[in-house]
Amino acid sequence: MRIKALVTSVCLFALTAQASCATPRETIEQVLALINAQRIAHGCEPLRLEERLEQAAERESRDMVERHFFSHTEPDGTTPGARVRKTGYVYQMIGENIEVNAEMPELAVATWMNSPGHRANILTCAFKETGIAVVSQKDDVTVEGVPGVYKAFWTQVFAMPFQAH
Repeated sequence: MRIKALVTSVCLFALTAQASCATPRETIEQVLALINAQRIAHGCEPLRLEERLEQAAERESRDMVERHFFSHTEPDGTTPGARVRKTGYVYQMIGENIEVNAEMPELAVATWMNSPGHRANILTCAFKETGIAVVSQKDDVTVEGVPGVYKAFWTQVFAMPFQAH
């Protein structure tokens, strides 16, 4: 029942043929609050949401769903840096966390905090801005390396914006 409710709240992917819609603001804000609580507890400033980083995160989650892969690098070789640059965002440093199958924000963040590389992104105090997205896979195509039937693809992009001196 919880899974059906989440799928319904994440853009109604189980009920529509549309493959593109924005991640619900409430979900983004929940992930941001959880991430920022971790950052503050470890001496970092909270992250700010940035629209272009949200676009890059949404693109990565949507691409993983539509093109049936699970990786930071898209099948055509596109990297997180290239996705962010396509939005017009200029950065000094970026990072990206991805997750699949977490049913809710708390599980996605807990999984990231238990992964050394993802945890490092969350706790890198130099990062100042972020974008967050989750898209649910609506078909039953098997994605290599992804167990289970229910598939929510989460992406969080982190950035330290370029500061001209």
